[in-house]
Amino acid sequence: MISDAVVRKLEDIVGSENVSTSPTDLHVYSYDASIAHATPDVIVWPQTTEQVSQIMKLAYEEEIPVTPRGAGSCLSGGPLPLKGGISITMTKMTRILDLNPNRLQVSVEPGVVVDRLNEYLQPHGLFYPINPASSSIATIGGCVGEDAGPLRGVKYGTTKNWVLGLEVVLPNGKVIHVGSKTFKHVAGYDLVRLMVGSEGTLGIFTKINLRLAPIPEAVAVASAFFDSADAAGKGVRDAILSGVDPSGIELMERAVVEAASKHAGLKLPQAEFLILYEIAGSKESIEPRVRKLTKVLKEAGATAVDVAYEAEERARLWKARKAAFPALSRLRPTCIMEDVAVPIDNVGKLLEALRSLAKKHDVMVATFGHAGDGDLHPTITTDERDEEEMKRVAAFRADMYKAVVDLEGTITGEHGVGITKKPYLKLQFREDEIEVMRSIKRAIDPKNILNPGKII
Repeated sequence: MISDAVVRKLEDIVGSENVSTSPTDLHVYSYDASIAHATPDVIVWPQTTEQVSQIMKLAYEEEIPVTPRGAGSCLSGGPLPLKGGISITMTKMTRILDLNPNRLQVSVEPGVVVDRLNEYLQPHGLFYPINPASSSIATIGGCVGEDAGPLRGVKYGTTKNWVLGLEVVLPNGKVIHVGSKTFKHVAGYDLVRLMVGSEGTLGIFTKINLRLAPIPEAVAVASAFFDSADAAGKGVRDAILSGVDPSGIELMERAVVEAASKHAGLKLPQAEFLILYEIAGSKESIEPRVRKLTKVLKEAGATAVDVAYEAEERARLWKARKAAFPALSRLRPTCIMEDVAVPIDNVGKLLEALRSLAKKHDVMVATFGHAGDGDLHPTITTDERDEEEMKRVAAFRADMYKAVVDLEGTITGEHGVGITKKPYLKLQFREDEIEVMRSIKRAIDPKNILNPGKII
């Protein structure tokens, strides 16, 4: 428990209106989008770097755990305060600080929501390409902490490819600046890459300098339908190898399409697998690339390929894709979205393995995700009140992670380790490799106060 004296000191730092010990608030902030939960002792909403620094100095001196939090849309338990303490919530640091169109750069505070940033950039002909399916609520700070991936990951990669620099408050309250304002930077160790994806365990981001891209002149979205996992896998691999340069390749299996169509009020054709391919670029480049893509997909086994050129029709397709998780979460009381990734030539094998394991363990699993970079979201619909069923879910998850590692993949592509995947890290790394990670954590956070109990 945190003493009243510490709460008063926090109020002195940020104002009493930005501190809460209300049981209702504490309950709300004990959850994220996973099924885990842990309750903080106090919630604090800072608004400046100096306030974050003072909070961390106080916590360091008193040895109080601090857990950073953005919008709370994390799916791995990352923002949950396992040791109680302070939930430092960054949603009031929402300023867009500096836009330099000539440099293709923008600086923002961590609480800026992804869609809001892109609305701001649109009149300038620019956009920030990392748009997770939760972009309407996800904050830039949270995306940096998890190294979030977008719907356009084939072309644009993940968050780490677009972060140029960071202002970071360390566990002891010191403020450092890492990275630079250049696209190339190899002076010293790459501390930006160390911080991106560190899940709030090494520092708290208070300013983020991002790289931007010009908005493409034209866009088309092809919908391809496949009757088998093998054909769907070939449709992913061959599209990438064809040279048509898709921006994104998003997959939904039949159960997901059915649920998402109903949830979003749409009518989509049914097939075992529906894959969306986004092609973007100059107007004159789109049509020949779409023709080539269509030919490649049919040769890979697609039963049909439709193409949407108009913005309204493209938006309809992306609406269905973004509805996947909320639609599945309505099917049963508990919904667990997983996040695993394999090399792109193993996507078909992963799809087959997931179906086989779901049948073996008698659990309901529906898969969708960023197939173009090998990152899939097998989503388990279950009921956590049913102990026997949850045992089968646990067995499925363990076998799934083993299968993913056997396919030369990773137990998490973008959602982070957090607490939900921490027990499985040893499947992917040897103990001496994990110890290197622990040594980094000890060097930066010797008192282990910043998001303790996560990752390692």
